[in-house]
Amino acid sequence: MRNILILVFIIGLFFLAGCNENQNNNTQQNENNSTTVPQQSTATVNHNQRYEAMIYWEQQGKIVPVRKQVGTISELVNSLFRGPSEEESKNGYFTELPKVSPNKVILEDDKVLLDLPATFYDARGSFRVSNILKQIVYTCESFPGVKKVVFLKDGNPISVFPGEGFVLAPYVDKNSIKGQNGG
Repeated sequence: MRNILILVFIIGLFFLAGCNENQNNNTQQNENNSTTVPQQSTATVNHNQRYEAMIYWEQQGKIVPVRKQVGTISELVNSLFRGPSEEESKNGYFTELPKVSPNKVILEDDKVLLDLPATFYDARGSFRVSNILKQIVYTCESFPGVKKVVFLKDGNPISVFPGEGFVLAPYVDKNSIKGQNGG
C-alpha cells in the first residue's frame, strides 16, 4: 500500500512539473512573439506568416485603403494608431484618430476586441467620429478572418460612442457603421 502511495505521489509530481513547464513555454513563446499590444488568438492565423491587409486612411474627404504587410492584427492596429508614414503623408493620406495607443488588441474567432483608453472616446464631431470608426473597422476587417470589432473602454464594454450616438454594441462591422449618422 505504501508503494502505491509513493507511486501516486511521484506521478503527481511529474504531472505538476509538466503543467509548470507548459506555462513556462507559453510565457517564453509570448516573450518571443511580443508586440506593443498583447494579442490572444483563437482564430486560425499563422503568426510566422505575413498577411496582406489594408490600412484605411483619409484622403480628399474619403476613406481609402493602402496595402500593408503584417504578421498580426496587433501590428496592423498599432500601425493605424501611429498614423501614416512620412511617405504616405506626402501622398496626402492622414487620420483624425486621437493620438492614443490601444490598451489591448485581442483576436477572438472572427472578431477583434479593441480596448482603447478613455481619452480615445473624447473625440467629437459626427463626421470625424464616423471616419475614425470606419478607419478602425475597415482596417481590422481587412485582416484574414476578421468580420467585426468589439470596442472596450479601459477594459469595459462600451455600447455607444459618448456624445455622438454611434452604436458600438454588441459589435461594429462594415455594414453597421455605414448606416450610422451619429448625433
